[in-house]
Amino acid sequence: MKIVIVESHPLIQEELTEVLHKMSPNYEVAPIAKNAREGYDLVCQWLPDLVILDTYMQKGDGLTILRKLRRENNMCKVLVLSEHPGFEHIKQAMELDAENYLLKPVKIQELKRAVQKAEKAIEKEQSLEKVFTVPNILLSCLNGQLMPDRAFNRMTMEKFGFSVENSAEIFILWLGNKYKEQNKEAKNMLLDVKDHAVKFESCVLEADAWDALLLILYHNSEDISQYLYFKNSVVPMLCDNLREPVICVWSSLEKILDLPEAIREMQAKREWNLLLGKGALIRKEDIEKLETVPIKYPTELEYEACKAVKQGNKEILINCYKSLFFRCREEKHKPGEIKAAIIRFNWSIANCYGSVREINAELQIQKQLQAISEAVSWSQIDDIMESFFEIIDPNFKDEKSIRVSKLVQKALHVIQQYYDQGITLEEVADKPFVSEEYLSTQIKKQTGATFSETIRELRIEKVKSLLRDTHLKLGQISELAGYSDPKYMSRVFKEEVGMLPSEFRKSKY
Repeated sequence: MKIVIVESHPLIQEELTEVLHKMSPNYEVAPIAKNAREGYDLVCQWLPDLVILDTYMQKGDGLTILRKLRRENNMCKVLVLSEHPGFEHIKQAMELDAENYLLKPVKIQELKRAVQKAEKAIEKEQSLEKVFTVPNILLSCLNGQLMPDRAFNRMTMEKFGFSVENSAEIFILWLGNKYKEQNKEAKNMLLDVKDHAVKFESCVLEADAWDALLLILYHNSEDISQYLYFKNSVVPMLCDNLREPVICVWSSLEKILDLPEAIREMQAKREWNLLLGKGALIRKEDIEKLETVPIKYPTELEYEACKAVKQGNKEILINCYKSLFFRCREEKHKPGEIKAAIIRFNWSIANCYGSVREINAELQIQKQLQAISEAVSWSQIDDIMESFFEIIDPNFKDEKSIRVSKLVQKALHVIQQYYDQGITLEEVADKPFVSEEYLSTQIKKQTGATFSETIRELRIEKVKSLLRDTHLKLGQISELAGYSDPKYMSRVFKEEVGMLPSEFRKSKY
């Protein structure tokens, strides 16, 4: 403990120093200040834990020094020594947070008790100081363990510049089954974001139970949302350097105390990654603006897949799954509907294999289907599908072939955007800088359909939708679906659907 003595009487100076040295060899006593000016300068220089302060000295008095120190937010412990027992002096000392008020001549035992009491208070505060940190405060909020009062809020405001009643913003980086592998690398990236920020202060927390890292922006100097900065700069940086799955979620809080509820909501929003994909910063406000369409369950595709199972034709079954996943991603569907369609499809296939007749297999299949309902990324669904195929058919060796490479995914995305504008294979191949032949081969291999067949399927589905949901004429529908000639559209439609567009429209009313 560092101690400064501000005392003008030489005998009292020596006596105090001797007593303190005898009390503990760990007490570090500064050179004694003989007047108020020296005392103030010494306290500012030494930054002691305890000051023993005489009230009457040359060039000022002790209470004046104490008053000045408190104005400067110096909250060191102070023992006041005085020859006057007057109530007014004691009251002033206590109002300035003096630890004790001792009358001269000071009794040795009384001085020892006062110093020991001050030392215990200092140790308690230092212990509190170690746990009174921003990460611990935020973790306590996150765990719902914090019940702050006015004094606590005042302390956090004075020490850190914020209180748990203030607003905040949260960024979640979810890494799924790659969390342990990438935790350190990802955390260093977020710490780098934190350390280089000038417009906000933040704290990085590890949420091992959720396979995620949290970055909480608890103090925004300009009171401007940092959402766009994270969306345009931080998220791309993370996605470029981390392996999938990488899901980023954002939320704003009215007060930090609302952290538990906010995190639960953000966890639930992760599934929108199935629709928005890698590189998106998922946010409630943006989700609410999304225009989704109900998913149309492919009954005919399920029938074809079940038929393939009965015939033992695994190639056709694989192509059916590719078509299923393609349909789930070709339009904007709610993630819950996407997962429900995959679960229904899988259950039908499992029934066709007859695996569900075995109790153990049935339980395993139910577990896999439950896992799909909780999935938040396509990589998760891929892994679940591998396990699913192993359960229904131990000899099934082509399960990984249901996956679609990033090259084909990007190509399909371009096709979905421009299929109604006459896009060519050459134009699609130009995007990823590959040859037409190579891209065509990969699309056929991984989806089971050629480039032309993919375009045709998308256009036919568009025509069906317009026939079913609008009263547009065939010429208008033809143009919207990418056909230049209504007659040609009708011929293609009949080849694919088995009836003319006009007949299809009548059948839906």
